[in-house]
Amino acid sequence: MNQESVCCGWLEDSKNDGMLLSPTEALILMARVHMAAFVLILLAMSVPLQHSFGSTRTLDFSLFPDGSTHVTYSLESDPFLPDTEVSLYGDSFENLVVQDENEFLLTTQYENNILQVETLGSSNILINYDTYSLISKDGKIWSFEVDSPVEFNVIMPQNSVIVGMSTFPIDMGVESDRTKILLPSGMAEITYFLAVAESSQVLPPVEETPVTQDDDNTMVYAAVGGAIAAIAVGGAVAMKMRGKSKPVITTSTQTTSSTSVKEEAAFDIEKAMDKPDLREDDKEIIKFIHENGGSALESDLRKKFLLPRTTMWRAVKRLERHGLIEITKKDQQNLIKLTNVEANNNE
Repeated sequence: MNQESVCCGWLEDSKNDGMLLSPTEALILMARVHMAAFVLILLAMSVPLQHSFGSTRTLDFSLFPDGSTHVTYSLESDPFLPDTEVSLYGDSFENLVVQDENEFLLTTQYENNILQVETLGSSNILINYDTYSLISKDGKIWSFEVDSPVEFNVIMPQNSVIVGMSTFPIDMGVESDRTKILLPSGMAEITYFLAVAESSQVLPPVEETPVTQDDDNTMVYAAVGGAIAAIAVGGAVAMKMRGKSKPVITTSTQTTSSTSVKEEAAFDIEKAMDKPDLREDDKEIIKFIHENGGSALESDLRKKFLLPRTTMWRAVKRLERHGLIEITKKDQQNLIKLTNVEANNNE
């Protein structure tokens, strides 16, 4: 009997031996991976574009009688981005102050009405500045015009009367004797004029009480008696002052002249206080400096009025533009002096 040996083996196709995926499946998987990576790259590029401009939360425009506008608005920013771009309102600005949520000053660069703020690590931005380009005047009529992408508040000047408004307000109220208007987003124009303040009204003349003949005779007798008494007193004083020297008279003259200088300085201060384009809070600062002897440190002003450093510095710079004060250095601090008091002392 003949025996044959038979070897058993796999009968499967050996073309794809040692491969986890077929070539077709591998090409499909590679295409899917490349597409997913491309989508992730697009998402990563779109994140900075969405957060490169700050999102405005509040926007306020405070109008003043001198035609200036103080702009205040806060924005949200991405703390993971190195900088944020902000569009400013107005063609020109001054006294620009940019702070984060901890009141730290932020570095800025301005170009083509776009403000670039270094906001790495900051989630909120507070911007304050003054501008004269939002208000125009035609005769006695003032006009405020602005185009805002969000709702905003307009705080009118004191003693102002609104004569026209291009849009319906959302809300109106009074805050510190000033009208506050909440307007919707978009273009808005407000026309107004300034009424005469009560302090500038002419007071009626005081009526004089008529003097009768009896009263006239009484006044004559009193005058004659007074003259006689004055002559007697003057003679007695002259007898006592014969042995004394004359420097006493010179001293009284110097005292009188110094008193007149002080009165003249006080008159100059009150004249400056009557300026119609001077803010009420700035007048309070002038009063305090005047009562303090004509000068005060900026740190003392901040303690007195409980104002932050940036707000007080803007007020001091406004008074300097009006020519009412001058800023000097004393022990590495800002010393604020009234200019009219300094001028009188130099004389």
